Amino acid sequence: MINLVLTPYIMHGLGLPIYAIFILVSTVQYFLAAIDGGIGPSAHRYFTLYAGRDDKVATTRLLTSLATLIAASATVLFVVAWLLAPAIVDFFGEVTDADPSGAIFLLRALVVIVAVGQLRGLFAFVLYAQQRFAFTSLTMLLGHAVYTVGLIWTIEGGHGLRGVAYTLLVQQAVATVLLLVAPLKHLTRSGVRFVDKATFADFFRYAWKVQFSSLLELTAVYGDTLIVGRLRPMDTAYFGPGATFAQQLRMMPMNAFTPIQSLLGREVGARGEAGALPEFERVQRLWVKAVTGWVAIGAPAAYFGVQAWLNMGRPLPGTVTAALLVAGLFQLLAVVLVIWCLVLGRSDLELRYGIAGLVLNLTLTIALIIPFGVVGSVVATAIAAFLATCYLCWVVRRELELTVRLPLQDVPVLPALVAAAVSAVGVWGANHLVGPVVPHGALGLVTCALGALPAVVAYALLTFGPAEIRRVIARVRGG
Repeated sequence: MINLVLTPYIMHGLGLPIYAIFILVSTVQYFLAAIDGGIGPSAHRYFTLYAGRDDKVATTRLLTSLATLIAASATVLFVVAWLLAPAIVDFFGEVTDADPSGAIFLLRALVVIVAVGQLRGLFAFVLYAQQRFAFTSLTMLLGHAVYTVGLIWTIEGGHGLRGVAYTLLVQQAVATVLLLVAPLKHLTRSGVRFVDKATFADFFRYAWKVQFSSLLELTAVYGDTLIVGRLRPMDTAYFGPGATFAQQLRMMPMNAFTPIQSLLGREVGARGEAGALPEFERVQRLWVKAVTGWVAIGAPAAYFGVQAWLNMGRPLPGTVTAALLVAGLFQLLAVVLVIWCLVLGRSDLELRYGIAGLVLNLTLTIALIIPFGVVGSVVATAIAAFLATCYLCWVVRRELELTVRLPLQDVPVLPALVAAAVSAVGVWGANHLVGPVVPHGALGLVTCALGALPAVVAYALLTFGPAEIRRVIARVRGG
């Protein structure tokens, strides 16, 4: 919600050339954040298993070992990034020429931010393993408040990229200080020592695959922005907001990733693989129905809404958002299946899925961006995501001992098509009838979202039915 209001203000306040640098450097940050050896996601998996066994000593030992390792590796990464920052900025010279020194400063600051975020993440994963999410959510909300105030100060004071960097540093510091205390009740002093060599080796046999999978996923998701920045620099300021908004829409349902992993991890830790299988299939069935509706309704709404939101004079950002959201559907469908593989310790399956997605995405993007420009890039991403998800389903069915239900079996195709059509008509009507009297920016986007509400009702009725909807409402009212 904050980003919906702030993005047009930031984009026009910083100016398109500076905003393009901000988008580009932020993309580099995402890659830096993923270079943690797979420690963060792997720690979550182990913490959930320990939580299922109520083993505070093992949790504390692993936390102590990983925090020490992150601190040491972050120091090395900071030195390397400090030295390479000018070369990275120079490589994207056509985009960063507006403020190269500011871009270098922001890039170096982001290395510190990434390191602090990785350390804080370990403590957050301890809470997540206990299925405690409220406190971390509050710290994140406070961080968003700091971010909002800082960016307003940056734009109104004309502080440019350096102001952005200072804002992000303060945001991370506030969130970190608040989060370090809450997990202590789930730890014990007797566990404050390093894990043994066998546990360390087992952890990293799992983690290195997660690390490569994270990098592959990021390259598949954000590689388009870097390719456009290099091959189509004149379109970066238009492509960036559309791609970023598509990623934000995709990440909204992804907020359920951690709770789902915590739930399934604890189930496997307590009941074993066979005992947890029915819960996995139940969660996956609900997930697939939810994300299918989210994209079917959201893609048409995003096409018109982003144009009314940003008011950039070109439909390109809306086209990018809608196409990448469709591509994101195929990635979202596989999420619970990927979590199941990770909980079972089969991080190799996620790695192979990531390799397939990356190879397909980069090959098709490079092939299509030259003749068809940015549109070719986003179409390539959608095709690659679909083929990679099909590959994951095939390899899981072939290699897991227990036969599991695949996500593509639960997709409600007909309700999704009906909802997409209703959404397109409703948003088009809202955009053309009400849109001319509503100012651009967040209100324009909200107007288009309201036009999609009939599609929400239609999809819910077709997918779940009136009786199931009443049962859900009754559960919510009953607490």
